[in-house]
Amino acid sequence: MKNRLITIAATAIVVAGAAVTPQAAFATTGADGYAAIDARLAALQETQSTADAERILASGGNVQALVDPDTGEVLAAFRSSARALTPVTPGCTTTSACMTSSSGVPYGYTGSGTRTGSWKNIVRVGAGDRRTSYAASNGAAYNYSAGVTISWARPVTVVKISR
Repeated sequence: MKNRLITIAATAIVVAGAAVTPQAAFATTGADGYAAIDARLAALQETQSTADAERILASGGNVQALVDPDTGEVLAAFRSSARALTPVTPGCTTTSACMTSSSGVPYGYTGSGTRTGSWKNIVRVGAGDRRTSYAASNGAAYNYSAGVTISWARPVTVVKISR
């Protein structure tokens, strides 16, 4: 327990003086993050009027919409209250939450929300453009302000990301 507190205190000192390290940027989003959205838009396209869809899109905020690329016509739209972290594949961007494994594999996530998983052998994490929290399998939680990138002295298994 004492070693864990020392490690957390040391991490806080490193965080206070850390600078942003730019990451390789690939802004393609994985298809898995959009499957549910696409299915809902397809279902709405069958029942929703164009006027209703355009009204939802025009209202702004957190909206998902299906638009005909040739005409610009709004085919379906819905207000989305869910927040989600979406994978950046492959790699990270300077604005994404980023984890790098000991073998150099980057795992990047954009947006906001919470995602659980098991990312093994993580040696570096970055907050990107907003405050980001990482939870480790050892029970420790790490919170970093926007722009902070840290390196851990030994590999950690990350089990949750929140931003």
